[in-house]
Amino acid sequence: MTGRNLLEQMGLHDTHRQQRLAFLQLGDEDRRNLAEIREFAHSHVGEIVEAFYAHLLRFEDTRRILHDDTQVARLKQLQREYFLQMIEANLDANYFESRLRVGDAHQRIDLPPEWYLGTYNLYLRLVMDRLRAHFGHDPERLIALIASLSKVIFLDMGLALDAYIKGGYVHRALAQEYRRMAEVAERTLVEKREVEHMKADLTNMIVHDLKGPLGGILTVTQLALRKRGAVADAQARRFEQIQRSARDLLRMIENLLEIDQMQENRLELRVEAVEIGELLTACADEYQAAAEMSGQTIRVTVNDDVGVIATDRWLLRRVLNNLVVNAIRHSGAPGFIDLEADVSDARVQLRVRDTGHGISAEDQVSLFLKDRNGQRSQNSREDTGLGLVFCKLAAETMGGSITVHSALGAGTTFVVSLPT
Repeated sequence: MTGRNLLEQMGLHDTHRQQRLAFLQLGDEDRRNLAEIREFAHSHVGEIVEAFYAHLLRFEDTRRILHDDTQVARLKQLQREYFLQMIEANLDANYFESRLRVGDAHQRIDLPPEWYLGTYNLYLRLVMDRLRAHFGHDPERLIALIASLSKVIFLDMGLALDAYIKGGYVHRALAQEYRRMAEVAERTLVEKREVEHMKADLTNMIVHDLKGPLGGILTVTQLALRKRGAVADAQARRFEQIQRSARDLLRMIENLLEIDQMQENRLELRVEAVEIGELLTACADEYQAAAEMSGQTIRVTVNDDVGVIATDRWLLRRVLNNLVVNAIRHSGAPGFIDLEADVSDARVQLRVRDTGHGISAEDQVSLFLKDRNGQRSQNSREDTGLGLVFCKLAAETMGGSITVHSALGAGTTFVVSLPT
């Protein structure tokens, strides 16, 4: 606050001042009580002020403020004057103005209000101790004197609060706290980003190191199966199982790698003309043998209005592969897996439908979340749980979306919607 008249700035005109005195019930009787202890006040003001500053200097925070002896001597003189002025109880506009200015001076140097207001309690306690020693023989009179003194001190405390609130201390304190919270949040975000980068780097290293030996396994099994005539049927089936497991592991590894790339917008689409019917048929052919081992049959249905779309063939094929593998593993019962395609609202709708046990509504909520803690099926040991996360991110990267429709006992349908 600036200017010469703080009363006017705060709107504390004569009517408001009288209302405040009336609320405290501070009147003529209190003035007479305080007049009765003027001689006492002049006799004890020195020791009260000395005890007041001796208490303040016991604390490190206040010692830092009161480190200058010359400053402390001047403040002691001001305190003596204030105490005697308070006892005079001449509570006119000048008194109100002087108390507002003292409060304003303290708030402008950002003195915490708990210290400033705490000094009023200290003052009251020091004076009460001496009044008790002087008037202890007359308890009723002592109570009346302390009550009158307390009213003036509470009046001064109220004016100090006005100065702190309207002078800007509260706003500055809040702004400082907001800055501190923002700094903490920023440090937390930086640390989180650093941890995420470390995780991404570690993932990339693991993926890179695993793809080498995994490629070797696939190469050996492919060579062995090409010479099928020299390999017994039982051994050929084992090689086929090894090959399927190696491809599944490769799929999981690629999911991990590309999820991070898509989340950081680092995955570049290789857009080309993709014939949807051919893509679904190729996917069905690749996984038909695995489906039959689980007692399931993959069927393909493509409407005549579905033709060619411009998208990333490899990425879309990866989405379909994940959904088909998911259906084979998690449908939980023999039946059919249908790959379907049609056009609706200028979008191609690709469906992977199974006739299995279905997914509860509760589990569907977190189905596409990377950090979900949802329950996994009995086949969870064979999966990372990131296949559907990959499908969601991949569909969105291609400008589309993925949804799930399921109910317990009614099978599951995943729908990938892409622009035509």
